[in-house]
Amino acid sequence: MGRLDGERARGTAWRIWDLHVHTPASIIQGYGGDSDEVWSRFIDELENLPEDISIIGINDYWFLDGFRHVLQAQRDGRLKNLEAIFPVVEMRLDQFGGTEGKLSRVNLHVIFDPELDPDVIQAQFLNALQPKLKLSPQHESLGWQGVITAESLADLGRRIKETVPAEELAKYDSDLREGFNNLNVSLGDVQGVLSGPYFKGKALLAVGKTEWADIKWADQSIAAKKNVINSADLIFTAYEDTARWKADVEFLRASKVKDRLLDCSDAHHFSDSEQNMRLGACQTWMNTTPTLAGLAYALEEFDRRVHVGLEPPALARIRKNPERFISKIEVRSDKKDCRFFDYEIPLNTGFVAVVGNKGQGKSALLDCIALAGNSSRNREFAFLTSTRFLSSTSLKVAKEYYSELEWATGARRRAQLPDEHDRSAPVSVEYLPQAFVERVCNIDPASGDADEFERELRTVLFTHIRDEDRAGEKTFDALLAQKTRVSQDVIDRLRDDLRPVVGSYAALAAFRAGNRLHEVEGRLTLKEAEVAAAEAALQGAKDTLAAIDSASRDDGELTVLKQRSEEIESTRTELLSRQTENEQRRAQARQSLSGMETIAQKADALRADAADLNAQAEAILRDSGDPYISVTINRARYEGWRATLDTSLTTWRAEHDDLVRDIEAQEEARRQNAEALAAADSARERARQRVLQSEERVAALVGDENDDESLNGLKALRTRIIEAPAEMDRLREQIIEHAGRIHAALIAQLDAVESLYAPASEFISQAEVVKNAGLEFNAELRMLPSWRSIPTGLDGRRNGDFSDWLADLPQRIEDTSWEQLSAQLREAVIRLEHERGEPDDPFRNPASALRSTTTLDEFLMSMLDLSWLEVRFGLTGDGLPLSQLSPGQRGLVLALFYLVVDRRTTPLLLDQPEENLDNETIASKLVPAIHEAAGRRQTIVVTHNANLAVVGDADQIIHCQLQDQQFRVSSGSIAELDVAQFALNVLEGTKPAFDNRRHKYEAFPELV
Repeated sequence: MGRLDGERARGTAWRIWDLHVHTPASIIQGYGGDSDEVWSRFIDELENLPEDISIIGINDYWFLDGFRHVLQAQRDGRLKNLEAIFPVVEMRLDQFGGTEGKLSRVNLHVIFDPELDPDVIQAQFLNALQPKLKLSPQHESLGWQGVITAESLADLGRRIKETVPAEELAKYDSDLREGFNNLNVSLGDVQGVLSGPYFKGKALLAVGKTEWADIKWADQSIAAKKNVINSADLIFTAYEDTARWKADVEFLRASKVKDRLLDCSDAHHFSDSEQNMRLGACQTWMNTTPTLAGLAYALEEFDRRVHVGLEPPALARIRKNPERFISKIEVRSDKKDCRFFDYEIPLNTGFVAVVGNKGQGKSALLDCIALAGNSSRNREFAFLTSTRFLSSTSLKVAKEYYSELEWATGARRRAQLPDEHDRSAPVSVEYLPQAFVERVCNIDPASGDADEFERELRTVLFTHIRDEDRAGEKTFDALLAQKTRVSQDVIDRLRDDLRPVVGSYAALAAFRAGNRLHEVEGRLTLKEAEVAAAEAALQGAKDTLAAIDSASRDDGELTVLKQRSEEIESTRTELLSRQTENEQRRAQARQSLSGMETIAQKADALRADAADLNAQAEAILRDSGDPYISVTINRARYEGWRATLDTSLTTWRAEHDDLVRDIEAQEEARRQNAEALAAADSARERARQRVLQSEERVAALVGDENDDESLNGLKALRTRIIEAPAEMDRLREQIIEHAGRIHAALIAQLDAVESLYAPASEFISQAEVVKNAGLEFNAELRMLPSWRSIPTGLDGRRNGDFSDWLADLPQRIEDTSWEQLSAQLREAVIRLEHERGEPDDPFRNPASALRSTTTLDEFLMSMLDLSWLEVRFGLTGDGLPLSQLSPGQRGLVLALFYLVVDRRTTPLLLDQPEENLDNETIASKLVPAIHEAAGRRQTIVVTHNANLAVVGDADQIIHCQLQDQQFRVSSGSIAELDVAQFALNVLEGTKPAFDNRRHKYEAFPELV
């Protein structure tokens, strides 16, 4: 198709429109007269208006002479800076404003289509109003019926002044002005003439705000006042301070009257005048085409297309970041005989809608823009893919064509159509191909790929995090991992520390279940009787030995042997005591060594963690100061202590060996002495041996606390059994408290994650477009479905309804706060300790409540390490998790994120975002989102839906067609007839189809 006319094809554009400019031919003006010299300066000044003023309205009172003069200057080659010059006729209505002392007429302005010939306006409008003109009531008796000319108006003014007393004449103006001021017309008469065939759709009405505002809101005038302004299409005013504009618009809206308020210069003076009403003193910007239809279009979309002030925000964005706006796209070949693609399209910097019937090249155009913009999603292009234009049969042809973007900076980037994404170059556009959207939105939530949809959303969320808060990370997930790494390490350590506490509890529970107090007390009674009998036997043996000693003769040899026996027993007892003490010292030393080895390993791990944290801190702090974290390990102290302890262990081992040998020697001496005693007095020796054996039996029966079969062991066992319930209570609370510390660490992790999401969360909470779609953030510590697996470890035959009670825990709690959870978990452990899981039933070994395949340690850890809790910070749509949304709903969420939430300002390309959405959702949610995006970034959308392109108010509509094996394009604004025609044909199914639907709806006036 070749090159399209740049400005027209680009669609709408922001320009300053000044529709209220008087000329030197105006009845009231301050230029200095209607002379050639004044006119020469006037035309010069029009040519030197500020460059943004490109549309003006020549707005003289009653006459077109001034407009004809300006029009002739343009036809003579002057005024090339003006894209359009509108003929505007100003007249007085028969409606008064002001007070009794200072009455004024309301000014009415009729803005005509520049395409109308001024002779038609004169003949069919001005001349048609001639019979309908009225004189002011106080002068109706003059009966004036003249044709409106400057001379006839001056004659009327002269005749009016003749009726005035001489002393009052000083209060009157010139004859011409007095004639004009007293000639008025009714609004109804003007509307009647304009409704005729010459002006239908060719004129708009404006009223002056100042004169209209002077009409009082009195009971007898309120209806007339509202009728005047509501009958107009727009309102003129001339601001000295345009900062009042928004407030004035809101005031008119609050008054429930027409609010289309434009600032105009109302120029009566040259630009160097000190008067406010001078040439160039206008700040009304409109984003439309320079036609009457364009003006009507801007008024219809007033909030989006009209701005009064120094500069519209959209233009400011382009001036600040021209590298982020595509100026045009060119798709063609350097070979003249290759004409499959051969077009160049200027692109609007706002909202561009690409339309056309199926297979006419819409997606091809979007793919070409994305390709030249180095999109990373080239694998999911719709047209430039191996199954279509880049297939093996057409790849050779495709290599002949290129796509080239030109940016607002003038920079260009070209890519051959088969080119791949260039990883070494930046991605200059964001593209959501339809295939990509369908794939990520149709993934089964239960599959492992379901996270790709939410990963896309997190990519957008990352744009809300300031560069200085990203800690050098390039993705949201990487930053999230960094933020949660420390807290996760704390959680892992706390879970490891919980295990030995659980082990102690399980061991105590098993002990308590395996040792019944009444049984131990029975055994203790028997043991006490047994000890008493042994002690009695010992006493008997001692008495027998004493009797023998008393009756025996004095034998010196025997006395020596008896003394020797006593010495041997004393030495042996001392050696055995020293051996026990030695073994205890060595055991304590080995335990100390093991404990310090564990501490040393943890210290090394702490130093490694500190080194890692310091590396991260240095990347942020970037200065030459001391390390952020200092870890001091006194290794010399540890190694000195260990060396001393190793020396002591060596000494104690040698001492132990000596003791063993000495004990063995004493045992041999004991044996030999016993044999000698037996030879000297066998009866006495037998008695002595019985005493020794009885003493050993009593000692064995009394025993110590570590021998559960001894008297002292049974007493200690009884004490442990008595103390076990309180100890279990203590350990249970210790476990719950430890779980509470894990919960606190999870909350700290939630806070860290929440701070990461906070900027986007705050934005979404304030974005009406997103809120209307039901999207909101939800930060929580969420119970995972894995909780349901915990009750399955219980043996259903032994637990009554405890299994169901435990499974229903998520339904009983209001939230996952520790206040709620701790009470439930404590009760769960208590139930586990009692028969059938009933707290009032007898105690049982908690392990007996479990299946044979589950240990008590495993069960308690699964319940109390809180691994079934997850820090979850995500979106919900209409209160539902994103995983529960339909593919169409997820597609809407994805589109809203890229359109509204995404803070990037690179061009956004969307391929049929309305797919799988109903028209109500498109109009109420997607269209406002596109408006939001187009106000911030260039947005190019392929669509088949009239709600998007027309109701969505596209700045430019591009029509794609495939004709004679060649892709062709045309484009422009919907305010142009040919663009409106193809939009009607493609999007509405032709005008008859559109009219058919419209007529059916019109049968119900109640429809809103």
